[in-house]
Amino acid sequence: MRKLILAAAVAALALGGAAQARDVQDGKLQVKPAKENKYIVDNSKLGKAEFFGVVGDYVETKKITGITLRDGANATDEQKHIVSITAKTQKIDAFVEIDGKEIALVDPLPSAPATAPAMDDVTPVTTH
Repeated sequence: MRKLILAAAVAALALGGAAQARDVQDGKLQVKPAKENKYIVDNSKLGKAEFFGVVGDYVETKKITGITLRDGANATDEQKHIVSITAKTQKIDAFVEIDGKEIALVDPLPSAPATAPAMDDVTPVTTH
């Protein structure tokens, strides 16, 4: 009986390890685009905030060095943007897989640089 339980536990750990191996390859978290601008990581469908949190967890616990957006041809510009800024914020690399080839992800919706407001119609305030 003990051997049967031990064998079952070893098999469960082996299957769990195999499942974990699919979500990270070559140090990069594997992400797939889903409908409604969501993301699939390790069979879980995540929104933007959840995705950011999961990536942060992977950076800390699994020491990932990048994110690969799989099926990049099916991803929206918004999804590519979120992957790009998430990677940038987490200080890791972002890649996109298109037609079986992995390339660096270039943010399709880069943020505009912050500019100072115009000062044409501002009246100086003087204090006495």
